[in-house]
Amino acid sequence: MIKKFKQMIKRNAVTRTIIIPVYRMLKFICKFPKQLSRYRSTKKVICAPRKKNRIYYIGIPAHNNLGDLAQGVCIRKWLNKHFVDHEVIEIETNAIVNTPFSVKKHLKDTFCDSDFIVFQSGYTTTDLGGYADEMHCTIIRLLPHARILMMPQTIFFQSQERKENTSLIYNSAKKMLFLARDNVSFSMAKQMFPDLTILPYPDIVTTLIGQLEFSSIREGILFCCRDDSEKYYSDEDINDLMKRCSDLSKVERTDTTKNIRTSEIVKNAEKYIMAEIEHYSKYRLIVTDRYHGTIFSLIAGTPVIIIKTTDHKVTTGAEWFRGIYDDHVFLAQSLDEVYDIAKEVFSKNIVHKLEPYFENEYYDKLSKKFSEVI
Repeated sequence: MIKKFKQMIKRNAVTRTIIIPVYRMLKFICKFPKQLSRYRSTKKVICAPRKKNRIYYIGIPAHNNLGDLAQGVCIRKWLNKHFVDHEVIEIETNAIVNTPFSVKKHLKDTFCDSDFIVFQSGYTTTDLGGYADEMHCTIIRLLPHARILMMPQTIFFQSQERKENTSLIYNSAKKMLFLARDNVSFSMAKQMFPDLTILPYPDIVTTLIGQLEFSSIREGILFCCRDDSEKYYSDEDINDLMKRCSDLSKVERTDTTKNIRTSEIVKNAEKYIMAEIEHYSKYRLIVTDRYHGTIFSLIAGTPVIIIKTTDHKVTTGAEWFRGIYDDHVFLAQSLDEVYDIAKEVFSKNIVHKLEPYFENEYYDKLSKKFSEVI
């Protein structure tokens, strides 16, 4: 209903020229206090007397998606573990761009050659939405000689012009180590950024796999399915599959994006993430089209079946687990195959404590790889 109303407004010349500008002005006025408050608090942190060399962690997750928040939690832990002689300054994307109160001047004035930048991981080297890619370009233009660590990225561009612009600007950051989160993104990064050092690297949340233990009684199948433009299967398709799988065991549905007030979930991110993983540990099987739904399942030691999305992110991301957790990760080419795999999983005795792998093999070695770039 709301979508149709918006389309009607856009089609009508009078409403398009009157209502839309008024709406945008009201939206700006409503956002003004928050933007000003964020500017003042971020400026205060940036301009405070420095105690040590600094790491500027930019693009920190500030929304209610548990996967992105889990990346933030793990990045902070990694920085604290490997750079104890630095202080970490955290900056939101919307403190740099998409605001009339940008802190970029203060960042430029306080940045030293001994400092470096870490960009948030995720689906942020893209033109599909959000302002992360614009922020990356802004920072690179602002500090072209800065040492930059781009945490693992999924890359996708619809616009050739945007893709070429991003390529041009990123290539000017000669001291950037770019980590690609999957093989498709790695190939695209090598094509787009020939002047950068590029490595294929797993999502940092994989460092939690094998680190936790659970004593939950396991029963049922949990469907962790997205409700956004990236979903491949309709709700009707998923509901039909859930009904079919109910013959095997009880079924429930969830998502990694939570209907919780953003300020609450961001402030207490680790609590909500651990509660989510604990919840996954109560099931015998997870079915998901979420990449972090897959990783959370493995952290919980629960077998997971991955279903398709509209892009490559989830299915190609699963390639990281091949040969490591083959008894726990399954890629389904169709929903019919999901049911067949589920029956097979339910017929086996599954070990629910996985061996840690990704922290030892990748993230404990990343600081050295980064130092070799600069």
